Amino acid sequence: MGISIQVVQKNGWDQVNYVGPIDAEAEVHLSQLYPKLGGQIVFNFKNVSSVNSCGVRSWINFMRDLQKTQRTVVFEECTGEIVMQINMIPSFKGTANIRSVYGSFVCDKCGHEEDVLFEAGKNLPATPDQGLTPVRCPQCKAEMQLEEMEEEYFAFLAA
Repeated sequence: MGISIQVVQKNGWDQVNYVGPIDAEAEVHLSQLYPKLGGQIVFNFKNVSSVNSCGVRSWINFMRDLQKTQRTVVFEECTGEIVMQINMIPSFKGTANIRSVYGSFVCDKCGHEEDVLFEAGKNLPATPDQGLTPVRCPQCKAEMQLEEMEEEYFAFLAA
């Protein structure tokens, strides 16, 4: 699957929908994207399929270029892949604010799996150790568990 990047203007913000992998090919797409972006940018990562080391390097260089021009950057709908990169490599996030992330939950009782969106100002914890509001299984109503350790998954909140 290739990369597709769509930019839509909304309320003075450039809404960037990134679809596909962040890999070696990303560098070409990001260099073409850079001159099209204004001062306020929201990156939506809902449809990022994977991230590899070549893509991380390209993304970090792209974020550094954005930071040099004092742009306001927001990340939303970050998948587990993106959250993992943010937690392992702080420069992946740069100075971006995190608006929302997905957490993968599993029900120990019936095996149901579901991604839950955590949004700032709603159900996204303020700190990694704050604890989450219980998530109930839509099938059996048992309490579901985050697949990762909460403190580790939300470590980026401490930065």
